[in-house]
Amino acid sequence: MTNREIAKKIIDTENIAAKSFSNFRETDYGMLFYDEANPDSNDANHAIITKYDENTNFDRIAKEIKEFYLSKNLCPRIYSNLVLGQFEKAKDSLLNNGFEIETHDNYYLIHTAECKISEPYTLKIRHINQNDDLSFIFKLFEVKEDRRGGADRVYKTIEKQIKLSNFNMFVGYSENETPVTMAAVEYHNGIAFVDKVRTAEEYRGKGYARQLTKFWVEWHYKNHKDCLIYLLYNNPIAGRIYREAGFTDVDWNFESWSAYIDHAE
Repeated sequence: MTNREIAKKIIDTENIAAKSFSNFRETDYGMLFYDEANPDSNDANHAIITKYDENTNFDRIAKEIKEFYLSKNLCPRIYSNLVLGQFEKAKDSLLNNGFEIETHDNYYLIHTAECKISEPYTLKIRHINQNDDLSFIFKLFEVKEDRRGGADRVYKTIEKQIKLSNFNMFVGYSENETPVTMAAVEYHNGIAFVDKVRTAEEYRGKGYARQLTKFWVEWHYKNHKDCLIYLLYNNPIAGRIYREAGFTDVDWNFESWSAYIDHAE
């Protein structure tokens, strides 16, 4: 698979990922994802502009997106479609319509080499299914860390995803049955991505995330050996773990940004 083909698969997957846990509406310019029952989740409530050219009226699009989310009492938010150049095309129209813009240092990695993590398994790792208790989420996410209601919004998202056959949630438990780390692997059209990665603050630096990473890499190749798997990170510590697990940089320039209106009337 060429670099361009890999990049296209990643972009296409990122742009539709929210379909697994959010409502959506297709438009002439892209997608509107929304979930009024989970208003604090940015991933469940955002627009993606995927259809545009040099003649596209971004002022009209920005205005329509703003009106759509405000009509549902949701924060208007737009995610980048990761394609280089969209930011410059849309920037002025977004600013003129009251959006604030953030750029993100996200790094995309694909698995290309042997996992070199030698950490012995001290955790009991479970493959969670829809009949399992999801209370581990509240033990892993401290609400005080996240002004957007961390655990609750993650719970509402996973509660929907866990029912899907292409979604796999793994949780590592300590000897006293305390959930300490988690990660999910989701499959779409011949490509897999890793998400919902979390280690409880008091258990970080103990090698638990390394154990879990080693586990789901091994699980993936045992069950989906011909499927490309990728992830993104913006934490240097996580990056070191992933590289030790055999992930390498995607050879492509992705453009990652978001735009939002925090206190619109």
